[in-house]
Amino acid sequence: MGIQKRMKMTLSLGLILVLCSSPGFAMEFSDVFQTGAAYLTHVAAHETGHNAMGHMAGGQNVRTDFFQTQSGSFFVGVSSADALKQESVLPFRAAGVVASNHTFNFALTRYRLQPTTYNKALLLFSGTDFLWYSVWSFYIKDSQDPGYDPVGISQETGLSSEAVLGIALFQTAVNAFRAFSGDDTYIPYVSVDEGRMNAGIRIRF
Repeated sequence: MGIQKRMKMTLSLGLILVLCSSPGFAMEFSDVFQTGAAYLTHVAAHETGHNAMGHMAGGQNVRTDFFQTQSGSFFVGVSSADALKQESVLPFRAAGVVASNHTFNFALTRYRLQPTTYNKALLLFSGTDFLWYSVWSFYIKDSQDPGYDPVGISQETGLSSEAVLGIALFQTAVNAFRAFSGDDTYIPYVSVDEGRMNAGIRIRF
């Protein structure tokens, strides 16, 4: 791993640590089960996004598995679909990010009403999902496997790993701002249909 990659990984992990160290996200040992449940909820929602997109796009043998090892790599959750049209590959790769965004918005609403450990943890996992996955895929695994969503998105769009990471960092920063400030003026989004992926930020006036 080169020096630049190490620096970028360190900066990314540093942002995550800042989020985790916030008093709003502080957890005690007694909360471990709620945290685990929130993580599993997050993973299930992420993979449901892939699975639903696979069916919408007319894929064959669409399936989702949990706690699987493929090609020597362990996946908590992994979804696959055969015979996807070329224009549907990118939406399928990005559908997990879309699902995580919806989960974050749901968790944020619940957190504001009831700041339980479960809601805090679900907010953290879903709000940092794309960033964690990008750091893991590009800089820890140093992978070229499109089965890793950020790698697949990079390959399908032609965006560099740095550009994908930059998008993930921006999204995470806006998510953190919304969670800490209570201000929903700026809302990042990713959306997909059978033939395209859209990403941007909505501004509420």
